[in-house]
Amino acid sequence: MWGKVYADVWNTFPAAMWNDVPKSEKQAGDLNNASVQTVPWAMENTPMPVSGGDHAEHMNHGGMSSAPASPTITLQRVVDIANERKIEPGYSITPPKTADGVFTVSVFADDPRNDATLHVDQYSGKVLADVRYADYSAVSKATELGVMLHEGKMFGWVNQLLILFICLMVLLSSVSGIVIWWKRRPQNGFGVPPLRHDLPRWKVATVVMIALGAAFPLVGISMLAVWLLDRIARSRFAKSAATA
Repeated sequence: MWGKVYADVWNTFPAAMWNDVPKSEKQAGDLNNASVQTVPWAMENTPMPVSGGDHAEHMNHGGMSSAPASPTITLQRVVDIANERKIEPGYSITPPKTADGVFTVSVFADDPRNDATLHVDQYSGKVLADVRYADYSAVSKATELGVMLHEGKMFGWVNQLLILFICLMVLLSSVSGIVIWWKRRPQNGFGVPPLRHDLPRWKVATVVMIALGAAFPLVGISMLAVWLLDRIARSRFAKSAATA
């Protein structure tokens, strides 16, 4: 429900960044697939520029923009441009596929602050777009950082140890829950431990659950369904106890 809305906010860049750039109907996300992440997620909804020059105009005449690419700059020239722009080592270069396509130099770094995406005209070698982490919106920056921290890539083995510790704590909480239940279960039985009546309402948890339910509607519907079932079960149990 909210995925598309969030993606639209996440992949937002100032429109002025593309004012002087000839654009195609394709998006940078078309370079990504299920197995290869070529451009950063924050760049997926940005437009792909179009190479210019007399050759491109000739090939585009009469709707021939799908003609095979025939770049006049060499791959080494693209490498030199990437090095001149101080792109983080480990970048990939995607060559153009059509007469109006571009060379795309991109690095999807473990540290998002080193992310970079360059689109280079295949005829003139002009850099049509150069987008870095600093150009991302606040939402994009937070999302990219969060994903890399979550995947344990941001700070190498230190980050991975932290994620391992969190996973172990989740496992420990699962085991400790069973131990606590065993200690507090009804004597000679396997029922639900008696609830303390002096427990205050956990307001923070309520706010967190409502926020999660709003952010993830399926989770919210599930929590609401469980709450309703619990209310119905308690009501019937109370009536049965009263008539007994």
